Amino acid sequence: MRRLVSTLAALTLAAAVPVAAAEGASAQDGGHDSDHGHVTTVWVTGDGSHVKLSSWRVEEGPVVFHESTSNAGPGGSQISLFRLLGKATINTFKADLADEFSSNPKTAAKGTRELNRDIRATGLADVQKGYPASVRVDLSPGTYYLMDLGSFFGPMGPSGTPNPALTKLVVRDSDEDSSAWQDGSAREDSSGWHTPTIWLTAADRFVGPSHLPAKGSVTFRNVGDSIHVAQFSPVKKGTTDKQIQAYYDSGVMTPPPFALNGPTFGLDVLSAGTHATLTYDMPPGTYVLQCFVADAVTGMPHAIMGMHKVVVLK
Repeated sequence: MRRLVSTLAALTLAAAVPVAAAEGASAQDGGHDSDHGHVTTVWVTGDGSHVKLSSWRVEEGPVVFHESTSNAGPGGSQISLFRLLGKATINTFKADLADEFSSNPKTAAKGTRELNRDIRATGLADVQKGYPASVRVDLSPGTYYLMDLGSFFGPMGPSGTPNPALTKLVVRDSDEDSSAWQDGSAREDSSGWHTPTIWLTAADRFVGPSHLPAKGSVTFRNVGDSIHVAQFSPVKKGTTDKQIQAYYDSGVMTPPPFALNGPTFGLDVLSAGTHATLTYDMPPGTYVLQCFVADAVTGMPHAIMGMHKVVVLK
């Protein structure tokens, strides 16, 4: 019961009601697509339940996904990009996902272990209407899938069992030697451009700068041993990580006293050993960066175990 109460409290903070979208708000890529050789661009539109792509076939290498949503609800679009590993099937993945969202800690922990085994995920972004974002990743050849769980999340978190519609993306083999890509891993640092970096660690912590640009890019590197997400939620100026942890430790279900109404955004599921660069344009202010993935041992959301970091966007 304690885990369920804490999980609902965490998701209440994550799903804070968005403010009205700023007119003309857009994610900027800063020209990086053209500055460093060929980069494939794909436009992604979510409605909270389904994903549409401008192209469902791309060549291997760096790909920038420009993402927006038509869903005006608090969940917006929460879009993941992943490929299946080993003998995993679509049905296997959906069963893993159902376990991950279970209110039973043992089942949720099992779901995380299953997803670590069965998929390799590389984002994409969590966005709200009027606040698009872009994610740059390096993709190896193979079949990928995208899903949008935005409508699965309401003001009090998930209900029921997710059964997402999946959109297929085929990454074609180029003429380059792809022998180093046979495990499905992403090519390391082929983008060649520099951004602030936040590491997602094996200790289930965010390690990186506490100040980021309100309009810019940040690279997330999962150097841990489990999947993670990285979601920014607005909080009051002066909020500390100590206050956030105290709130989670209390197990209360009332909204956090430090939470603010405003747009949330972030990077969706990122597997261990992968990295992705998120480009965004958000209102300046104080945010808390959190991961809500269930711990693979305890089943407790990582945020409640301490995976949160207060960040100021200027």
